Amino acid sequence: MIKNMAEFTYKLNENGGGHILYFTEKLDDYVQNAVEFIISGIKNNEYVLFVENEPINLLISQKLKNMLEADEIKRVHQINNFDFYCSTGNFHTVTILNYFFNTLDPYFDQNLKIRCWGHVEWPTQKHINSTLKEFEFEVDRLMPEMDIIGVCAYNLDRLTKEVQKALMECHGYLMTDNEITRLVDESDGIKKIF
Repeated sequence: MIKNMAEFTYKLNENGGGHILYFTEKLDDYVQNAVEFIISGIKNNEYVLFVENEPINLLISQKLKNMLEADEIKRVHQINNFDFYCSTGNFHTVTILNYFFNTLDPYFDQNLKIRCWGHVEWPTQKHINSTLKEFEFEVDRLMPEMDIIGVCAYNLDRLTKEVQKALMECHGYLMTDNEITRLVDESDGIKKIF
């Protein structure tokens, strides 16, 4: 589990947001990190877009009910990740981005502060590796304009080493179940934050 999630995300907000890549391997740590991310957002008066599969969403919702007030829970917008990422039957970048912006536009229109967490999952699909890279590069290109914190979570066992490397090239931070590192130019290496 990540210690100091609230402090880390607060610093990101102060600096215009950030794009975080999360490689997860342990469900319990993943759930706890997601809960901490949501709670730190709510306590920071943000709205949270949380995109997750139903079984994990249920685990997280049960924990949130014990930790947040009813009016705070209303600021968490939960979406099924298969509906979000595969609404057309496959993982299609333009469709996903349209869904994303259509969901966030009401918050942007009201000048509300938001943060996003997406557990990226997909059905068996040809050329998925190149599609994932295309999607993440496009999200990374758009992130600075949105002034939000965005976590893109992946089950590590579903990714090849090539895709892992490509995903690290289009995120500013890498989170695992136990730490967060800043991804910097290869000549500088990777810097541990928490």
